[in-house]
Amino acid sequence: MKLKYITIIAMAILLPASCAREKTVGKNDDAKRFFDAWIATNHPGATRTPLGAYIIGENAGTGTEAGSLAYIRVNYTTYTLKGEVQSTTLENIARQTGTYSETTYYGPVIGYRGDGLENMSAGLEEAVATMKVGGRKTVVIPGWLSETERYYTEEEYLKNCSGTDLIYDLELVDAFDDIEAWELDSLRRFMSGNYPEAVEDPEKEGFFYVVTKPGLDSEFPADTTIYINYTGRLLSGRAFDTTIADTAKVWGLYSSSKTYSQQKVKWYGDGEDHTYITLGDDDTSTIPGFSYALSKMHPGEAGKCFFISNYGYSGSGSGSSIPAFSPLCFELETTEEP
Repeated sequence: MKLKYITIIAMAILLPASCAREKTVGKNDDAKRFFDAWIATNHPGATRTPLGAYIIGENAGTGTEAGSLAYIRVNYTTYTLKGEVQSTTLENIARQTGTYSETTYYGPVIGYRGDGLENMSAGLEEAVATMKVGGRKTVVIPGWLSETERYYTEEEYLKNCSGTDLIYDLELVDAFDDIEAWELDSLRRFMSGNYPEAVEDPEKEGFFYVVTKPGLDSEFPADTTIYINYTGRLLSGRAFDTTIADTAKVWGLYSSSKTYSQQKVKWYGDGEDHTYITLGDDDTSTIPGFSYALSKMHPGEAGKCFFISNYGYSGSGSGSSIPAFSPLCFELETTEEP
C-alpha cells in the first residue's frame, strides 16, 4: 500500500490575555493510546522492541539467525487483539477455527525479504531478524508498523503509516540466501530417499524423470496430437490437479461440473525438438517442467517427473494449493484417443 499523507491544519485559538500554541493531532494518536492501554492491561511485562512492537512470548532457536538473509521459511498464525484467528499456515488451527479447506496448502511458507529487506512489514521484519532457526516468537505489532516502507524511528512510523494491530505467532523453520540451492538440495534429498535409481537430467538441473511403465520404442512425431492422464502433486504427496475422478475425490478436488478424462495434447516442433506443447481443447500453455517431461515420453509410457519451481510456478505459486518456490511432481501416462 502506498503511503497516504494527511495534512491536518490546526487553527490557533486566541484566548483572552494569552497566546495559545498551535496544536496538531496525529493520524495514530487515538490508535496508539488504545494500543498502549491494551498492552498495559493484557501484557504489562511484555518486552518492547525499538520500533514499538511487544514480544509476549519467545523460545529461542539454536540454528542460523535470520539476520539479513534473503529468504525465510516460517509457520505462522495471526490474531486480532480480540484473539480471533485471521490467517494461519497450520492445518490443526484451520480445522479448529472452521476455516480448513482440502484444496489449501498447509505448512511452512517461504518469504522473500529482498534487497533492503523491504518485502515484509516493518514490525514483522523487526521480529524475524533476531530469530534463529527452530525458534518461536509471539509478537504484538501495532498497525503503524504494518507498512513495508522503511523509516528509522517509531515517531516516523506513527506519522506516516497506519494499519491493523495484529498478534503474530511465528516459527522460524529455515533461513537462507540462495533459494535455488535450497530447492535443489530439498529435491535431491527427496529423490535420494524415495527414488534412489533416478538420475538428474544432464540438460536441466533440478529435473528428474522416472519411467513407471515402459512404452514403445518409437518417438512421437512433431506436429501431432496425443492424449494423456496426469496428476500433479507437491512433494508431500498432496494432489493439486488431476484428470482422474477417483484421485480428485480422495484429495477433495472433485467438481461435478468438471469432466474427468484424458486430456488432448497438441505437440509442436521439428523432429525431437517439441518445444511448444498445449493442453486441452482450449490449447492452454503448460509450465516448462510439464512440457519437458512429455517431450521425453514414448507412446504407451507412464512416468513421474520431479522439478524445481524454476520449471513450475517459481516465486508466485499458484492459487492456495501451490505455495511459492515449490518443487513439483507430475504423474503422467500417454493413452489411446478416447
